[in-house]
Amino acid sequence: MRRTPLIAGLGLVVLLAACSDDDDPTGPGPEENPDFTEGTTLDEATGNFMTSLDASNAEDFTGFSFGSQNIVHDLSSVAAADNWDIALSREKVKLNGGASGEGTVEGASLGAVDFASVDAAMADEAEWASDAIEYFMDNWYTYNPTTHQLDMTEYVYSMVDASGDHWVKFRIDALTGAAQGSMGTVEISYFFQSEAGSKSLDGDIQTASIDVGFGVGYFDFSTGQQVMPSDPLTSMEWDLVFTQFTMGMNSGPNGSGECGAFYAYSELDDVTAIEDFTTQPEAPLFTDAPGSVMTEWYDYDGTTHTLNSKDHVYLVRRGDALYKVRIDSYYGSINGQPASAHYTLIWDELD
Repeated sequence: MRRTPLIAGLGLVVLLAACSDDDDPTGPGPEENPDFTEGTTLDEATGNFMTSLDASNAEDFTGFSFGSQNIVHDLSSVAAADNWDIALSREKVKLNGGASGEGTVEGASLGAVDFASVDAAMADEAEWASDAIEYFMDNWYTYNPTTHQLDMTEYVYSMVDASGDHWVKFRIDALTGAAQGSMGTVEISYFFQSEAGSKSLDGDIQTASIDVGFGVGYFDFSTGQQVMPSDPLTSMEWDLVFTQFTMGMNSGPNGSGECGAFYAYSELDDVTAIEDFTTQPEAPLFTDAPGSVMTEWYDYDGTTHTLNSKDHVYLVRRGDALYKVRIDSYYGSINGQPASAHYTLIWDELD
């Protein structure tokens, strides 16, 4: 491993990407659910609200406002920031704030506590957070808190570039000149497949340096150059971005490109042997994504291929409005058949 010394006190936030979030499990699901009807009802016995949402569209999110109880489909086509608080798409959940939206919604996880016991006083002790980007490629280094060093794993990754047409393999070799708050210069090795659509990655390995420092560094594999796009969110002229000890790609919340990445090292006996990864396999690619405190709301059962709620209770607030929420079920019944991504939320407003 190559080591990059950092001074004591460096604060690093490592956002773990839950790869299983992108597996799109459908599963048989529980068959005892009643016929699915989208909307909100009041449970007279408990005084809690029960909202059913169809979030089966993998291309877009279904939004919900606790205040108005409105359900908003095709969320990406709706410009208003205040018409949703929580949104769901397949197994993904996000809140309207931070990296996910223009609103001010924050969330906090209380874990598997009794729903009825949760009151407004718990908000004072809760750890509140806005949505932040979960970077898929977040394991390219490890941090040693004793020596205050970053150790490069030198893992090999593969991806498609921003155009979606060209395959790349690369490895982060080192950070030079890094210090507290400064990422220094990123040293990489890579191979760019200039033939569109070809998954052959057997060729001469190139090297490049990306100067990041205290700012941001964008890199374009097609030219092998560091670039400075005038509008990174709309530019197709970059593939990777480095800032504050994170590495993102041009897609999802970062930009309008079509980048998607794969853990190429999972195919290798030597996870650092970039020359040995010669062909991109038929495997799913993953992107960076906004992640909320509710991202890991479920357990996945590999035997039954179902998602099961952890029954965690979450606090959600927008301004002075405070709510408690639990995801009760991921499955609904349609024409007698179980359907995934048909959620039931249990929630209530707290005074």
